Amino acid sequence: MLLNRGEMAEKRSMYLRYVFESFAFIVGIAMSTAFLLVRLFKGMQEATQARQLLRQEQQLSDLVINNISNQGIVMFDADLRCLLWNPGMEDLLNIKPDQAVGQHMSDIDPIFAQEGVIGSLIHATEGMSSIFENETSTPDGQERCLEINCLPVSMAERKLGIAFLRDVTEQWLARKQAERQNFDLEIKVLQRTAALRQAERRLIAAIKSASEGFAAFDWTGKLLFANEQIWAAAPVSLWCSEEMGLTSFLQCFAMCEGADTRLLNAEPPFEEIELDLMLRKDTWARLSLTKADGATIFVRLTDISGYKQVARALESALSRERETTNAYRSFVSMVSHQFRTPLAILDSSAQRILRRGAALTQDELVTRVQKIRNAGTRLTRLVESVLNAAKLDAGTIEVNPASCNLVELVVDICERQREVSAQADIRFDIPDIPVTVYCDGMLIEQVVVNLLSNAIKYSGDTPVVEIKIWMEGSRAFCSVRDWGIGIPADELPKIFDRFYRARTASGIAGTGIGLNFAQRIMHLHGGEIHVESYEAAGSLFTFDLPIANAEQAQQAA
Repeated sequence: MLLNRGEMAEKRSMYLRYVFESFAFIVGIAMSTAFLLVRLFKGMQEATQARQLLRQEQQLSDLVINNISNQGIVMFDADLRCLLWNPGMEDLLNIKPDQAVGQHMSDIDPIFAQEGVIGSLIHATEGMSSIFENETSTPDGQERCLEINCLPVSMAERKLGIAFLRDVTEQWLARKQAERQNFDLEIKVLQRTAALRQAERRLIAAIKSASEGFAAFDWTGKLLFANEQIWAAAPVSLWCSEEMGLTSFLQCFAMCEGADTRLLNAEPPFEEIELDLMLRKDTWARLSLTKADGATIFVRLTDISGYKQVARALESALSRERETTNAYRSFVSMVSHQFRTPLAILDSSAQRILRRGAALTQDELVTRVQKIRNAGTRLTRLVESVLNAAKLDAGTIEVNPASCNLVELVVDICERQREVSAQADIRFDIPDIPVTVYCDGMLIEQVVVNLLSNAIKYSGDTPVVEIKIWMEGSRAFCSVRDWGIGIPADELPKIFDRFYRARTASGIAGTGIGLNFAQRIMHLHGGEIHVESYEAAGSLFTFDLPIANAEQAQQAA
């Protein structure tokens, strides 16, 4: 069919419009495709960057978690499957990560199978936190306590849970120990309370029956309680009434020996006091005032008379001991000097004889030999004095008494003394008949020698000594008198003490043990040495012995 121009133009226009619309459609599709490709590429880049950041965060998290060795960390999902198990968990439960990851928590270790632990893990995945302690045991049977801290975790829109485990056994055991101690303390408090009440009853009974005085006052000084011993104390019974207060009570003792102004001026608030008071002659008491709780004041009155007597005796003994020690030191010093002098004489005389030899005249030789003999005799006496004193102390000296003529014994000793001390004038006042005594002649000889040598030694260059013997009743007496330096009156009681020497004997050789030894010998014989002496007027020593002959005793009587 032939188309006219109008129809041809219309068809051509429609075709061109179709072609244009088709091209526009294709262009639109192409542009949309390009836009999608750009978006896709950009999304892929962002996803890659996100994965890189997530990987870095995961690596950092793993690094932190795996290096926390002081506590265990476990992460789990909502099904309680283990997602993470750090080295701390391996140290706590001895389970490696490859044995735990992917396993159900209750299958990993019995601790996670417990009902309370399972509940806390589930609550953590549900967004709730909890912390508690789980008491368990180690494989070797030791007690152990783990602190479990469960927390919720959200990761990639997943609800997870994480648990931190820490070994708190030491703190747990310490707390249990403290709890046991607290319980024991409560029991002890109850027991002590009961015992205290019983003790209070006993105390009241004991106070009433005690030998000590006891009283209690309040902080104002008002009397609360006083036992009979307090009321019986001498000052209280004389000066205080039943209405006494602490002030008047203390003032009762203000005049006693040992008191001070605190008793006289005592007023509230009272201060604590402790004093030793002499209530009357040879009766002492210790007065103690103490504050128990700031409100109650206790007064105690204790008899210390026995203590004071013992203290005085000890003080006296200590004083004597000091005197003996000082005397012994003086004795040692003096004896060393006494030994040194005769030894020096012996040495010098021997050297003189050696040097001069045959050139010595007979008189010089006799003089030197006599000096040697005198020095040797002096050394012998010193040694004998020390040895005899030691024997007396050891109790080894023997007394062998027998009948002895005292006149003959004394005269013989005096004759021997004249050989040593030719300058001495020894005079006798003795009976014409024998005086037979019962004694150890050798020991009595030492007594006479000591008294006679002392009389000569302490009488200057021209000593005069008088010896007298007489009988009275059943006793024979012998006295030795000199007119020498004498003994001061205040030193006479000490003259027979060992090592003691009177101050008037200063500068004169001696050991201070001769008179002590002589007196002790006389005590062994049941006798005594008596002394009368005046400074610068001489001394008289007298001793006595039992008469051995009954007829002589009757004649003397």
